[in-house]
Amino acid sequence: MPTNHNKLKHEAVLAEGPSRIEKMGFLQLLKSQFLCQLVIGYVFLVSGLIVNLLQVCTLPLWPINKQLARRINCRLGYSITSQMVALLEWWSGTECVLYSDPESAVHYGKESAIVVLNHNFEIDFLCGWTFCERFGVLGSSKVLAKKELAYIPLIGWMWYFLEIVFCKRKWEEDRTTVAQSLQNLRDYPENYWFLLHCEGTRFTEKKHQISMQVAESKGLPKLKHHLLPRTKGFCMTVQNLRGAVTAVYDSTLNFRNNEAPTLLGLLNGKKYHADLYVRRIPLESIPEDETECSAWLHKLYQEKDQFQEEYSQTGRFPGPTVSVPRRPWALLNWLCWTCLLTFPLVGLLGRVASTGSSTTILSTVALCGAASVGVRWMIGQTEINKGSSYGNKGAPMNNN
Repeated sequence: MPTNHNKLKHEAVLAEGPSRIEKMGFLQLLKSQFLCQLVIGYVFLVSGLIVNLLQVCTLPLWPINKQLARRINCRLGYSITSQMVALLEWWSGTECVLYSDPESAVHYGKESAIVVLNHNFEIDFLCGWTFCERFGVLGSSKVLAKKELAYIPLIGWMWYFLEIVFCKRKWEEDRTTVAQSLQNLRDYPENYWFLLHCEGTRFTEKKHQISMQVAESKGLPKLKHHLLPRTKGFCMTVQNLRGAVTAVYDSTLNFRNNEAPTLLGLLNGKKYHADLYVRRIPLESIPEDETECSAWLHKLYQEKDQFQEEYSQTGRFPGPTVSVPRRPWALLNWLCWTCLLTFPLVGLLGRVASTGSSTTILSTVALCGAASVGVRWMIGQTEINKGSSYGNKGAPMNNN
């Protein structure tokens, strides 16, 4: 059982003596320091703006060689997103374990696929990115995102060049624009994973209560660990990508010991323990008819609910685990940006200190403070209480 394993691991750490415990405590304390977090935020912001600028420079290439422009933007996008993966894998040391059929796992990263993720945690998107990274498709990964995210600096601007599919969550407006965006991906030059949160918003008890009222009104089985999936977005994705992608990856994420991970916790160096269960479902086995496809998705979420219930009782998902080690590229990218951008900063701070000018010093402090506020603001956008209004008082109880 995982609890016994953790107990033995803890006893092994204690057996190694107080020196290791003191070292671990010092590293944890160091990671939580404002100065370290300020450097991380500075590197992410400045490198992100540089990448955004480079992406703008690819605009003249699109009408000449669209596929080359796409490949370049995949690499540039990777340079940003892999920093967040490095934050999870290398800075916080979060463990990510994959449960899957080994025969299915051989396909991961070698084909384009639609990935259906549950939406329960603040960093579930980042865990999805982590497995994209481990199978080499992080730079080309896609999502169906709400339109407001397109205006968030760095990530939203980067997504524009990666041809991310944005929606307003208004079906009559999205029907044409989302379909066209999906059609544009049919000739994408690299394998990609299209990540979908079919529930449409993160799970909260209030939203779950509203969602189950919808289930009761529609005669659908109630779910314990999920909201009802919004079927129209999934069916449209399958319809428009059929023939371009070969499978659906049903992915169910949970964290051990009832952990409630946050992006701020990762920034503070807190270690979490993620488990992800993935099933590969050939796309040809999914019905083409929209009504049948919707019923298929509801059945899928009933099965996902059973997997989560089993996890809550046993502490593990069904089936074997698949060893997928961390790749060094996210860390190397992060270190390169850190070295490239930190040395000039240190030199600048040295010159500022030597001048002794109170105005210059105050300006520098204000700039650093603004960078910190900017990073904290972007982190705030991932918090569960910043989710959509779905399930709130006055919000419509449809579940398309």
